[in-house]
Amino acid sequence: MTANVLRAQFFILVAATCVSPVQLKAQEPPDQARLAALLKKSAEYCQRLEKAALDFVCLEEVTEVSPYDTSDSDVYLYDYQFIRKDLEAKEKRNLIAVNGKKANLQDSSLHTVTFQYKNVLFGPVGLLSKSWQAYLQYKLIGEDTVKKEKTVVIEARPGPQLTEPHPCGRIWVKEDDGSVLKIVWNQESLGNFQSIDEWAKAHDAVPQITAFCEYGFEKNGLRFPSRNYAENASVRKNGHKFVHTKISVRYKNYKFFTVETEIEY
Repeated sequence: MTANVLRAQFFILVAATCVSPVQLKAQEPPDQARLAALLKKSAEYCQRLEKAALDFVCLEEVTEVSPYDTSDSDVYLYDYQFIRKDLEAKEKRNLIAVNGKKANLQDSSLHTVTFQYKNVLFGPVGLLSKSWQAYLQYKLIGEDTVKKEKTVVIEARPGPQLTEPHPCGRIWVKEDDGSVLKIVWNQESLGNFQSIDEWAKAHDAVPQITAFCEYGFEKNGLRFPSRNYAENASVRKNGHKFVHTKISVRYKNYKFFTVETEIEY
């Protein structure tokens, strides 16, 4: 597999404009009424997240399996800083260790070979914000427990108004406040899925991409990333699964300096 085919870029899109929310029919069945209420709370949560003044640091541990030797992996440890003020967001990384050995590289870029990502914090915004709800269709899947917290699982799929590719998937949402605890991305909605699918078909296989984000830390009603994971694999007709590459990102040791939210209607 070439590097171009392997490269999986999971960029979270933040809407720049607001459009009218989905108009819901009167006297809806219970599931639809519950879904409508949940979407409203989630839109309000996303608005708080979008408008929040944020300033925090944490450790970002990135483990990437080599695309050339899946028995080998590299572990990068970053001092990660995020600052958002006046709707301007800035991510900064200082590389402090590679495979357990100390390093000191200021303003470092990600050293990953096959996967790139950014703004994981804003994953919920591209799925549940008021503006994006006009372009996506939603369905209640069921209920689940994440880290001992009860959630409702929603599936988001592209609606007829959406004319360009946009990441979609399943979202684990707290019903009381609309906050998001987990997102599992649909592989067909990822930006480079077509090239991966074509490669797999040419090798008599089907692609199996696993990508999810977990938001396990809470501060002032907002959820912050605890894990970001992506795996690119293919499955042969005999059922054999071959993992080409994968990356696991863990966030820990959060230190919050500013988490201020404000809602404007």
